[in-house]
Order: sequence, then C-alpha cells, then structure tokens
Amino acid sequence: MTRTLKRSGEILERAQSVIPRAAQTLSKAPDQFVRGVSPFAIERGSGCTVWDADGNEYIDTTCSLGAISLGYGHTVVEYAVRKQREKGTIFGLPNELEVALAERIRSWIPFAEMSRYGLNGSDVTAAAIRVARAYTGRDHVAKCGYHGWQDWTIATNAMRSKGVPQAVKDLTHEFSYNRLDTLEAIFSNYPGQVAAVIMEPMDAVEPHPGFLEGVRDIATKHGAILIFDELVSGFRFARGGAAEYFGVQPDLACYGKAISNGEPLSVLVGRKEIMSSLNEVFFSFTYAGYLPSVAAALAVMDFMEKNDVCGHIWKVGARLKNGMRELAELEKLPISVQGSDPHPILSFKNSDGVDNLELKTYFLQETAKAGILTNAKHFVSYSHEMSDIEKILEKYDVVFKQMSDALAKDDVASRLEGPTVAARYVRQ
Repeated sequence: MTRTLKRSGEILERAQSVIPRAAQTLSKAPDQFVRGVSPFAIERGSGCTVWDADGNEYIDTTCSLGAISLGYGHTVVEYAVRKQREKGTIFGLPNELEVALAERIRSWIPFAEMSRYGLNGSDVTAAAIRVARAYTGRDHVAKCGYHGWQDWTIATNAMRSKGVPQAVKDLTHEFSYNRLDTLEAIFSNYPGQVAAVIMEPMDAVEPHPGFLEGVRDIATKHGAILIFDELVSGFRFARGGAAEYFGVQPDLACYGKAISNGEPLSVLVGRKEIMSSLNEVFFSFTYAGYLPSVAAALAVMDFMEKNDVCGHIWKVGARLKNGMRELAELEKLPISVQGSDPHPILSFKNSDGVDNLELKTYFLQETAKAGILTNAKHFVSYSHEMSDIEKILEKYDVVFKQMSDALAKDDVASRLEGPTVAARYVRQ
C-alpha cells in the first residue's frame, strides 16, 4: 500500500490559516518535522502505537512529549477518568479527590508535605518562582534549562523571548549544568538578591559526582529556595522522580506529564513552611483541580504501586539508548546519544557545537517513512515491549546506514524531500 499524507496536508493548510504556527506547542509545530514526509496530524493512539490522519501507523517514541507513562488509552486510567466524568469534572467547591492525591503524593515523596495543582508545567514552575520570591523577599532567579513559556523563564532564550520586558529579563540568570562556578558567580554578582535556583535534575547530560549536592549546598548557603523541575523526570526516574533517584532533596518540586498519563495535570509540592506562602500568594484559576485529571493521577499511582512501571521504563529505555549508540558508532555517525535511559536523546551537532539541522532533517524524514514517530528526544512507556524496541532498532539500523552513505557522498541536502527543520532553543 502506497503511503499517503493527503489528509495531513489538508489539515495543515487549514491550520495555517487559523492557528499561529499551525500548532499549540512548539515541539509539535510543522517546522519541527519534515513537511510533506512527516505526518502533521495524529488521529488516535493505543499502547505505544499511533495512527495519523491518513491511517499510517507508527511506533511512537514521543509519548506526547513525555506525558504518556503507561500507554495511550490505558484501561486503568480510562476507567478512572470515565467514572469521574460521570460524576462531574469541576465544581464550585473542592472535591475529596484533591485531598486524596495530595495525601498520596506526600506518602511517596518525603519533602512533598503540601501540594497544589495546575494543568501545564508552566503553571507550577511559575508558581514555584512566585512562592520563592514571596518567601525570601528577593527578586532574582538562577535557572538552568527549559521551564516553560512564561516571561520569567523564557527571558534567557534568544530565539523565544520576543515580547518579554527587559526589566523581567534582568531578573533571570542562566547557569551551566555541571558547572557550580557559574552558579556561584550569579550569587556573587547579586548578593542577597537571589530568591530561587531552579533546574532540571537531569536532561541530556548526567550530573557529575557531587554536582546536585553542590547546588543544594550553594542554595542553602545563600538562603535561596532550591526548585527541581521534574516535569520530565518525575514518575519516570523513580516514583519520587530524580530527587529520589539521585538522593538530593529540593525545597520545592514541580511534577506533571507522566503522573496522569496524558490527562492535563501538574503539581507543585514542597516543604510545608514554604508552601504555606500560598495562603497569601495568588495562584488560582478555574480548572485547577480538574477532577478527571486528579482521578487519572490516582489511577496511575495505584497501578505503579502494583507494577514496576519505572523499572520497565528503565529496562526498555536502556535497550533503546544502548542500541542507538551501538548503531551510531558502527556507522561512525557524527551524532551523540545522550539523556537518561527513560529519556534517550539523539543530538545532531557539528564539531563547533552548532546543530546539524540537515542531518537531523534527513533522520526525521527517513524514520517517518519507516513508521517511527520521533522528534529525536525519545520517551518510552510501560506499553513499550522489548519487541517494539527491537523493531525500532531494526528501522534505525537501515536509517543510520542511509545517513552514513549520504555523509560519505556529501549529498545529505540533495536527499531531503522537504524543508530543513528549524532549531528549537537557543540560550542568550
């Protein structure tokens, strides 16, 4: 059967006329994939498989940007959501489920003495910064990595900070991962003014021995609040996230994505002394505590208590990560395999550290044609079996050989069947 993307193309044309960038999320925008080759619209998903608007089938390694932990349409979660929807989705007063989830989180995570809910990761990272500023009476923030779209954090992104006032930019300072000296420099430049240190415990690179402990010590020494952004690592690295896995406790932490298997939910947790600031700090919106999402999170946690979800994710993720590295080394490709086992990342960098977007485009083009949905930042779920990983690696073996041949013949650009993908993120 000939692969077609006719419906995807039609939906894309419609989207471009009514939706800026044609998508709701940067990572899903058409310039992040190969137009005319990658699908634009996904129609449905089941387990670790998705189907696009034209009926083409893919093994999915995006897991909806990490939001899918158990698998698309997982029966336990779907039952809990459906059962709650029959009762109601949101009311004019709180619901007992909100209390039950906070109690369950507290039983899993030692420092999560209190919790508040949002819908997106940006909700709770922004709330964490506001709480830290209120608690410390300070304004400046030291950050490392990506923490959402709000002004305070996107201020350090040269590509994405249009519309952010300079006064806001002046309060946010980026430090380098695994470089304690760059964090110390921020405190030296702004003595007694830094409210918070916020960071992902791990993204593409593993922490050097003592790095996370060093960040903890520096924040404590200077009276700043340490915030872990665990939107990606939470409920993947371990039940208590990277904080549990690495054995370093922050003051506040932000969770989401995997906690509710695709239902919109994010959670800010932390020490009671600090979280109590939210008695006065304003963090309030209509759909906070959206009950189907809260029910989904409780169902995920119930399932995780009975099944080794994180262990399975680590196991299949390790096979994918090690397999990709072996194939890349065999073909002598100028790409690196980074990230954790639950979140392996393919990095396409030239010797000068600049993204090789042509090579990345060729990779995305050929994997899409081979029936793998990926954006090079891989996630695996409980629904990924080892047989699925082996199928992915079989496809990657062919694609990597094609990439090697294209590089040897210096004709990557001429093999592209669509526009080169755009860069995603550049720090100032």
